[in-house]
Amino acid sequence: MNDNLEDNRPVSPRSSWLIALAVVGSLLLLVVSFLLLRTTAGVGGVATGIVLSIAATLFFAQRAGHSWHRQLWTAARTMTIVLLVWSLVSSGRYVLHNNGDTTGQRMTSWGRNHGLGFVIDRLETAVYSQPPAKQPAKDLGLALPAAAATTTTETASSTPSTTHSDSAAAATSTTIPADQPPAPLKTYFAPALAGEGQWLPAASAGGHVAMWATSLRPLQQFGEVVASMVVIKQSYVRAAMFNGSELPGGQWTRGNKIPKALYSSLTGVMNGGFRLSQSFGGYMTEGKVVQTLIDGRATLAIDHSGKIKIGEYGRDLTNDGTWETLRQNLVLMVDGGQSGLERAKRDHIFWGAEYGGVMYDSRSAICTIGDGSLAYVMADKVNAEQMAGLLINVGCVTAMQLDVNGDWPNFLLYEHGVDGKLTPHRLDKRMSGNPQRYVNGSTKEFFGFFDSALVPAGSVLDK
Repeated sequence: MNDNLEDNRPVSPRSSWLIALAVVGSLLLLVVSFLLLRTTAGVGGVATGIVLSIAATLFFAQRAGHSWHRQLWTAARTMTIVLLVWSLVSSGRYVLHNNGDTTGQRMTSWGRNHGLGFVIDRLETAVYSQPPAKQPAKDLGLALPAAAATTTTETASSTPSTTHSDSAAAATSTTIPADQPPAPLKTYFAPALAGEGQWLPAASAGGHVAMWATSLRPLQQFGEVVASMVVIKQSYVRAAMFNGSELPGGQWTRGNKIPKALYSSLTGVMNGGFRLSQSFGGYMTEGKVVQTLIDGRATLAIDHSGKIKIGEYGRDLTNDGTWETLRQNLVLMVDGGQSGLERAKRDHIFWGAEYGGVMYDSRSAICTIGDGSLAYVMADKVNAEQMAGLLINVGCVTAMQLDVNGDWPNFLLYEHGVDGKLTPHRLDKRMSGNPQRYVNGSTKEFFGFFDSALVPAGSVLDK
């Protein structure tokens, strides 16, 4: 009764303004909650919100004799509560489930999976807005296991072995020179730090050093930037892409983890590229096209023998039956030893969540160097221009950017115990995240490298 009597009284100008503001606020809250609920929960969430909002208005506000603008407020408040409850329950279930990613990665993935990528992009732009300092760094990032740094081979078989079991019998006394590292990289600061630009053995395969690694400060104008790099000799290893449980999802022969049958041959693993919705490119593997391949895009191609080639799709390679895997990500960051950033601007392609701004974050890339070897490079606190520049400085002729930000850039090397146990070691001490994700299960695609001589016949690499 009091509300009805109050509604029938003359309304003062001040009260009219307050009512108008309340109505506008309620409408804004209702619309925003509706749109966010539609984005994160879909049709089912929206339907639930509408039903509960109508029910709350009819059974509480209207029965109590509330004015129409108070009924509108009840509907808006109910819609907001539905949004909050849905978001808390859905995100909580996702984040609390250990899928191999860190908590931060799971929170970010939930947001992107539920249409909030635009919010996360802008948050990342703000978080990674601090440029690197000009003052040179005092230490490097390389973090090789002690065993890898001392694994060199003075002798090797003159006759290639065909299986793991007969490799010892096939060895001869023929002596060959020890594997030679790549030429030392140019350093930009004097004095150079200990080991800067000098190559250390990182992994062996087939009795040879299959991976060499180094770390250096590759940008003279920004001494704080430190890059770590591993050169991969494809003569001794096979590569394969494994498909994440969420990206791309689905059923695969090479699923979201390294199978135990390949443990003995596993030498290293590197991260994949952007989410498909942000890659500006396609995805094909095991004969299935997940996302359409696009001419002009940077492409990591793996042939049926497990050899990787980096190039531009439509110019350097096509889906002609040669390739087991074709994974695209943006355009080439380095093409013919030149930066590809201007090309990206013309094609309106972003190197991360930049939207015309600048992000200084951790970035990874795969490239080919002058002698044709494959190389992986990771640097921290760099924008796209700086990343392209340092890739050129370390000798990349053709380079494709891979994943960026936080825990995503990762290169792991594997130490094999006498009991067959695998111990992962990060290439760089700044890399983080769950080091067991690639053997326990990864939500995103990744690339494994295997000792060719130890890969068992009929493994998933051959299917």
